[in-house]
Amino acid sequence: MSGGGRRIDRLVALDPRPEVLSFGPDALRANLGRWLDERREPGFRLEQIVHGLYRQHAVGWSAMSALPKELRSELERAFRLPSVTFDEERESADGTRKLLWRLIDGEAVESVLIPTPSRDTLCISSQAGCALRCAFCATGMFGFRRDLTAGEIVDQVRQLVGRRGQAGYGVNVVFMGMGEPLLNWENLATALDTLIDARGLDIGARRITVSTVGVPDRIVALGERFPQVRLAVSLHAAVDGVRNEIVPLNRRYPLRQLLAACRLWAESTGKRLSFEVLHLPGVNDRPEDVAALARVLHEVPAKVNLMRYNPVPGAPYRRPAVAETVAFRDAILQRAGHSPGHPPSGPPGRSRSGATVTVRRSRGMDIEAACGQLRLARAGNKGEPEE
Repeated sequence: MSGGGRRIDRLVALDPRPEVLSFGPDALRANLGRWLDERREPGFRLEQIVHGLYRQHAVGWSAMSALPKELRSELERAFRLPSVTFDEERESADGTRKLLWRLIDGEAVESVLIPTPSRDTLCISSQAGCALRCAFCATGMFGFRRDLTAGEIVDQVRQLVGRRGQAGYGVNVVFMGMGEPLLNWENLATALDTLIDARGLDIGARRITVSTVGVPDRIVALGERFPQVRLAVSLHAAVDGVRNEIVPLNRRYPLRQLLAACRLWAESTGKRLSFEVLHLPGVNDRPEDVAALARVLHEVPAKVNLMRYNPVPGAPYRRPAVAETVAFRDAILQRAGHSPGHPPSGPPGRSRSGATVTVRRSRGMDIEAACGQLRLARAGNKGEPEE
């Protein structure tokens, strides 16, 4: 659908070296093992390299000081590392950190590190730009560039973990950055293999969430191949007419198809999914919207995360007041059969259907931490084309 595979092929013309982080766990050992054998290197060299990649988070071959200097030089000539290059970082007053990465072809993507008392959450991009053009999204404003390689996805996580400097401190990984992950399925799947595998970054699958606007067949495939990985669906509206306007992909995959896939995912994994609903006052919070969303919660085992809209220049929506979003939440709970009244920072409301509805606290607004905002700002500052 995106043509991203063809665009990735063009990267070979820029650098013909294989991208070492794009190898999955098995392919990495097979390719590097064969390469080392041809040079008569001892068997432990492979483990040293894997350790350097996924435990030391070495930014480049030269940083792997356990390897002989000549071997590091040979690896530099043979395999590309890193996959993404740090460009800019901004830190919010609340501790949220947004990083901008440059890719080999000059494209830019973003990651966000959100600290919490128990662990950090890493928000990762899967595409440079996005083809889906959701009406409220900064990423869609500069269009689709290309899919990210598996290595470019993995390297965001790898370098963010390395930059944290907190050994033994856990992470959650959420694919809620730039792009639609399920439209970059093959590279996403290889990246997930590397993130989860004990020989890779060894992040528990339950600590990983893939967020999608809604690609039904890939939702089902995700549940079958990665049953422990969590699913978040960017629903935003439960009425087709409204969703058609704010999430254009709904015209191709209407709600009945999306919700059928969500039910199949829940059945195959035994888990509740999350519905993400960005509160757009006057657009998706009318009585008919509330009623439709309540019906969905009776049909699909799910929780709802309500988010207050972060304004994007050029988008025709306003940010709701906290009281407005709390009222929206309470209306959903009441319609779903629950007595509302919990404060926004307190325990989530729960309906008789078992669904919970929470109001997510905004983080990093002072550093343009919503996906695509820093990239969009940099494009404007530098005069880069948006198409």
